[in-house]
This record gives sequence, structure tokens and C-alpha cells, in this order.
Amino acid sequence: MSTERKTAPNALWAYLLQKDHPASNDFSATPMVPPVAPVDRTNTSMRMIIHDMQATLEKFSTRVDTLLTNVKDAKTEVINCNRISESERERIYTLITPLAKKVQAELKACIGTPSQVSALELVQKSQSSAESSIQALDKRIDAIQTVFHVYAAKPALSLEHY
Repeated sequence: MSTERKTAPNALWAYLLQKDHPASNDFSATPMVPPVAPVDRTNTSMRMIIHDMQATLEKFSTRVDTLLTNVKDAKTEVINCNRISESERERIYTLITPLAKKVQAELKACIGTPSQVSALELVQKSQSSAESSIQALDKRIDAIQTVFHVYAAKPALSLEHY
């Protein structure tokens, strides 16, 4: 850079250009004073927009960080709730299973053999004997019908002649 280009159009460049000069012991040299009014309005507007955008992005970043932290905490809570509910389900299952088995054993002990078992066996025996009697009667009826048909077909063998 040449020394001709070291004139400062704004305060930022004045500060940066001042840093480029070697430190001098001459107190008579006065530092450049930035102008009170903006020299370049477009650059000033751009800087304002950039600073505004930076502030907005910083706020957004803070909110996103907070949101992500809250989501992470919520996820951890959901995992903890699932773990707790699973362990509670297992605990209840281990409590209920022996109780159900105990109730079943007590019911079997109280009921034992039902009082109708002996009566049912008696009914079953009488039914089977009645069934065998009916079958025997069916055989006799069939035999009588056969005899009747034989005598009816041959009148000479009928019972009237005897």
C-alpha cells in the first residue's frame, strides 16, 4: 500500500490504518480524528444491517441452544420414564404371578372333586345299561318282524293251522 491511500474514509479504517504506522515518540503527531458525519452512507447502512443481523443471529443462536438443551432434557426424561415404567411393570408382574398361582391352588384345594362326579358316574352307568337294553329290544323286534314276514309270505306255515 502506498502512503497516498492511507487516508481514512471512516473510523474503522482510521483505526486500522493507525495500527499500521510504527509507534512514534513524536507527541506532536495527532491521531486522526474520525469524521462526525458518515462519509459513506452505503457502507454505514451495510454495517448497521450487518450488526443488526449479527445481533439477530446471536439471539436466534441462544434460543436454538436453549431449545436443543430442552429437547435433550425431554429426551432424557422420556428414556427415564420408559425405564421406570418397564421396571415397574416387571415388579408388578413378579408380584401378581405368585398370587395368581396361590389363588389357583387354593381354589383347587377348596373345590377338590365336585360333588356331582359320583352322580354323573351313576347317570352314565344307567344310560349305558338303558342303551344296551334298547339295543337288545331292537334286535328282538327285528327278529319278530322277520318271522312275521316269513309267515306272511307262506300262508301254509301260518299260525292259524296249528
